[in-house]
Amino acid sequence: MEPQYQDKDNKPLYSSEQHFEKEKRSAFHRIGQWCQERLDWVKGDLRHSGTALSGLIEDLRTGKRGFNRHFWKCPYFCIPVVVGLFLVGANFYLEQNQPACAVYYDGQEIGFVDSRQQGTLALNSLEEKLEHQVGQDVFLPDTLGYKTCMAPREEMEKYSFESSIEELPWMVKGVEMCVEGKPVMVMAAREDLDAMLESYQKSMLPEDSKEKIENVSFDEDVTFRGRQIAVRDLVSGEDALKCLSAGQDTQKTYIVQEGDNLWSIARANDMLVDELCQVNPQLTEEMKPGQEIKLASIEPLLNVIITSTLTEKEVLPCEVQTKLDSDLDRGKTKIVEEGEVGEAQVVYRLVRQNQQLVTKSEVEREVVKAPESRVVAKGTRNIVATVATASRGTGNGSLRWPVGGPITSGYGTRGGTHSGLDIGAGHGAAVGAAAGGTVSSTGWMGGYGNCVLINHGNGMTTRYAHLSQINVSSGQSVSSGQVIGSVGSTGNSTGPHLHFEVIVNGSTRNPLNYLN
Repeated sequence: MEPQYQDKDNKPLYSSEQHFEKEKRSAFHRIGQWCQERLDWVKGDLRHSGTALSGLIEDLRTGKRGFNRHFWKCPYFCIPVVVGLFLVGANFYLEQNQPACAVYYDGQEIGFVDSRQQGTLALNSLEEKLEHQVGQDVFLPDTLGYKTCMAPREEMEKYSFESSIEELPWMVKGVEMCVEGKPVMVMAAREDLDAMLESYQKSMLPEDSKEKIENVSFDEDVTFRGRQIAVRDLVSGEDALKCLSAGQDTQKTYIVQEGDNLWSIARANDMLVDELCQVNPQLTEEMKPGQEIKLASIEPLLNVIITSTLTEKEVLPCEVQTKLDSDLDRGKTKIVEEGEVGEAQVVYRLVRQNQQLVTKSEVEREVVKAPESRVVAKGTRNIVATVATASRGTGNGSLRWPVGGPITSGYGTRGGTHSGLDIGAGHGAAVGAAAGGTVSSTGWMGGYGNCVLINHGNGMTTRYAHLSQINVSSGQSVSSGQVIGSVGSTGNSTGPHLHFEVIVNGSTRNPLNYLN
């Protein structure tokens, strides 16, 4: 960046620095000659004027010549006065001003320097400093011009040329990142953007070290392109990462429906009532159907898709085999062989979006230990008629036992309010589906605790309550005996057991009438 010497019309005056220095020395030599000639002239005039003035004073003293009121028009008087005033003014001007170079950028004066060399050194020093900061070449869209002048000494002492050139539009060839074609940020180099994006992806990785990461990618199309940008507008890696993590504000609208209130609207849109009121200051509880409400939310600029695999051990429930026992009262059961659960090693593929689990699918299963069947004796001996009638099964025996264990509370007990069977089992014991069907609901259900409902068709649904763990999700198809959860004591429960219900056309029935 070689500055040019320009006049006030931004036209080059000198072809090179050597040309400028030669002309400057020649100009100073001519000025010196002119000043010497004027000083000699002033000295001669002062000498003659002094002699004439002394004679005039002597004539006035002796009376040879009278006082003329127009004495000031005499050249021997006015010339020394004018020369003296000129010298005083010149001296004052030189004390207040000094030779300098005015610096121009884009036709505008930006400051002064003692010499062009000083300006060039300051410019090169700042350029090196900026290049060290950004890691690549910087440049100015236009060149600097210099013009000799006289500058006030006081301003030159206070003035900082370095500060002036720091404010110039220094540029750099940066790299702009676009998401779905929309510009997001600009950094000095592509390597800086890649490092920032890698850090952003790592921040989204699951904390569970048991998972094996297969692939990490962005859901959006991320592109890069070169762009010139001012150095002051460059984004650091730390600021860029904060920008991505913060996301962007989005605003949607909601039309109030009949029966809506602030709480229901906020809950349906994953907001707090305070957040809803903050976005809509005029909002009150008295809303009208059809009213438009603003919904503010923060969405990420980039969505990270993470695919991983997870290997887990799964308990295989033991099958329940039933045999008739004539020595046992009808309606009663007895465990003949306890049985033993098995174990399987299952590999799942997990897909996450920004740390939120989207899908979990089984990709491989290996049985490590096969389960041993539980043998249960079912009584066939008749007892007192009233009792026999109450305990006699009327079902088709199409359901299998979901878990092995004694019945700790039967159907209809507790004053006729108990709606199912309580089957005693250890905490964590595997719970299997009583029959094949579709999971209609999972999750916390009040006093039932963690609960699973399975629809078997033909109006029949089974309920599995107080679970410590749920292994299925709503809408999932399950087969008979498939593990759907583990025995627990969640909800209104006094100890580990499974509460099992059979619901036919919306009404609970005695599960013993349907279990085989």
